[in-house]
Amino acid sequence: MGAAPHLHGAMEERERQSPSPPREATAQPGDEEVRAQRGSGCSELRQNRRRVLCVALCAVPCILVSALVAVIVLQRPSCSPRPPFSHVCPNAWVGFQGKCYYFSDTKSDWNSSREHCHRLGASLATIETDEEMEFMLRYQRPANCWIGLHRAEGAEHWTWANGSAFSNWFELRGGGRCAYLNGDGISSALCHNEKFWVCSRADSYIHWRKEKYPE
Repeated sequence: MGAAPHLHGAMEERERQSPSPPREATAQPGDEEVRAQRGSGCSELRQNRRRVLCVALCAVPCILVSALVAVIVLQRPSCSPRPPFSHVCPNAWVGFQGKCYYFSDTKSDWNSSREHCHRLGASLATIETDEEMEFMLRYQRPANCWIGLHRAEGAEHWTWANGSAFSNWFELRGGGRCAYLNGDGISSALCHNEKFWVCSRADSYIHWRKEKYPE
């Protein structure tokens, strides 16, 4: 019995002097999982960096193409703004070569006819070309129509209702002071006679062009 304490002490002394076990031997069971998670996180981070790099490399050509398209568009001549109207002539008017014409269905003397046209925002019709003459003769129907050509009492020169001088470019028949369309040309009669009448004015597009781009 006396030798037991001595043996126990010797064993404790041997354990103290024996080398410590390796760190890996004393690792806790969860350490491997922690290391695995750290490795997985690093791998995912690398993958995210690769994705960001790929997106950046793809975005650069798109940006360059967009910039090139913008430069081309800016260098193209700009289109004129859309005119603020849907029809170049009002209802019941007839359009031809930049003008609108209104042929009346009532009769008046020449001065009253001119006033009717003024109220419609126009003047008694002027005729400036052979094509316009043919058009008006075609649309004036069998009836005679006053136009905006007249001369003052005792005057030799004819004037249009808009104030411009007549250049005598067509034949004017008759001895009256106010002109009208007949079946095949232009004649003149006394201004107090009652006839149908025709107004003319520039169409809405011509008005818009003059306001937008004045000469």
